[in-house]
Amino acid sequence: MEKKTKMSVCSNCNAEIPKNAKVCPSCGAKNKKPLYKKWWVILLAVIALIGVISNIAGNREERFDWNEIVLRDRLPQPKSNVGSVISNESDNLYMHVEHLSQNDYEAYVAECQSMGYTVESEKDGNRYDAFDDEGYGLSLSYIGESMSISLEAPMEMGTLNWPKSDLTGLLPVPRSTVGKVETDTADSCVIYVGDTPLEDYSAYVDECADSGFALDHDRGDKYYHADDENGNHLSLTYEGNKIMRIDLAKADETEATGESKPAVQAEQGSDPAKTEDQDDALVDGMRPEFKEAMDSYEAFINEYCYFMNKYAESDGTDLSMLSDYTDYLDKYTEMMQDFEAWEDNDLNTAEAAYYAEVQSRVSQKLIEAAQAMPDTES
Repeated sequence: MEKKTKMSVCSNCNAEIPKNAKVCPSCGAKNKKPLYKKWWVILLAVIALIGVISNIAGNREERFDWNEIVLRDRLPQPKSNVGSVISNESDNLYMHVEHLSQNDYEAYVAECQSMGYTVESEKDGNRYDAFDDEGYGLSLSYIGESMSISLEAPMEMGTLNWPKSDLTGLLPVPRSTVGKVETDTADSCVIYVGDTPLEDYSAYVDECADSGFALDHDRGDKYYHADDENGNHLSLTYEGNKIMRIDLAKADETEATGESKPAVQAEQGSDPAKTEDQDDALVDGMRPEFKEAMDSYEAFINEYCYFMNKYAESDGTDLSMLSDYTDYLDKYTEMMQDFEAWEDNDLNTAEAAYYAEVQSRVSQKLIEAAQAMPDTES
């Protein structure tokens, strides 16, 4: 069968001509390929389509308005406005900024330094920590085109009245009389001590070790973890800006870290008399059981991150550490569930602010722990 020639129409005289003819037999005009079929037009169309798709995708990304950042005057504005704001308070900022290059991050660090964030500065890879002269603490980290910014206002402190409980009686009294008692119960305490430079912190660690907290100890320049003979656990941390944090937990409290506090609160909330009593005994505007739950959660995260860093440095052959690793993961899951359960409770203004503050600090510490973990990808 004879193959039929494909026909087209001359763009000049509209006469029917063979599609592959170079000129029109009727008028002699060149048989040009339609504009929309030329390769460069198709290429431009593809590029334009990609641009449209990218623009649509970009519009779907979460963006922030720098003018809405409460502490914006204390930081340089990031180059990108793509990202998320986790905490935006007058005393705390925690946010992520996306689509930044390594050079963008380095430039931002330099801008922060020019604004005075050079006190007790530490730079380790893609991590930068420093204070300014007013005591504002800045932490920057960079992972895969994403920069995390954490800014904390100076902690408000007053005269430190050292608690007289049986638990705190196990510790030596710090030299400084400036500080803040965050939590003080029969089972645990969290105390911040100001006006404590690094050398005084180190001396206090020695005093605690001499007082019996020297079992299973681990010591670094800015941290100390140890137990006493009864299993009470002590954590000392140099927070920077001449502030020392003391975490002390009874042996039973350490074993029961995953205990659910929100469930207890739900039962108490059903009793109006108890609710009224709780209102009369608020701690910094918060229910004591809520405050204790938040502080216990943060203390556990500190321990968890410390252990994960230690585990990352090991060769994986220590069977006891492998067992502890499993226990920590189980406790971590429980603690996260208990922490998030509080979000569903009716929190007052002070509790909601403290919840966000703890969440911000914990998120930053988990990011730091993740950065310390070795890259397992080949």
